[in-house]
Amino acid sequence: MRVLITGAAGAVGSCVARGLGHRHDIRGFDQLPMPDLGDAIVGDLADFDAVLAATSGMEAVIHLAGSPGERPWEVISQSNYVGTYNIFEAARQSGVRRLAFASRAGLLSAYPEELTRTVDMLPRPCSLYDISKVFCESLGYMYSRSGDMAVVSVRIGNFSRERDLPEHPHQLSHGDAVRVFEQAIIHPGVEYEVVFGVSDSNWPMYDLEHGRRAIGYDPQDRSEVPEEDR
Repeated sequence: MRVLITGAAGAVGSCVARGLGHRHDIRGFDQLPMPDLGDAIVGDLADFDAVLAATSGMEAVIHLAGSPGERPWEVISQSNYVGTYNIFEAARQSGVRRLAFASRAGLLSAYPEELTRTVDMLPRPCSLYDISKVFCESLGYMYSRSGDMAVVSVRIGNFSRERDLPEHPHQLSHGDAVRVFEQAIIHPGVEYEVVFGVSDSNWPMYDLEHGRRAIGYDPQDRSEVPEEDR
């Protein structure tokens, strides 16, 4: 497939681009240079014309770009709200049929740790960043309703550029990051889904069976947390 990865210079984006590059034609889009990619566009999500050019000719988009954490409204509104709208609208205009969006497993962090999180739980956003993820999940559902684009919101956990394997159920390994986003854009029969982008664990903090059923995401890496640390 011809796949656009936004945020391809970032930790998750560079990992996914590298992992998918052997099986798909990858184009990167980021505000920073992407020297490892032969097809890369340096641009801003808030620039619709740049985003439209980036989505042109693509069959799928993996949208990982955006401002993380506690950023001022002036910054986060452009990158996470306007920018993600631009991605979806440009993808629609370019005839993109599959789109995977990087949401946040932390939308459910307000629930007790001993409770297994499921995709049916009401998100409990605690910041403008969290709310941007809820907004973008809803945006994805809206665009999927036309029937022309299948959308998967992947609620990813913590990811470390330096550490490959997970040590906690809220973490996503490098290999599983590639697996979950590839499954999100290739699995047949998808209309709109929300899945958890975390690795397996002996601590069932997240419902991973839903991801296996919905998009065929079967995490291969696993954390083993001692009973006394749960």
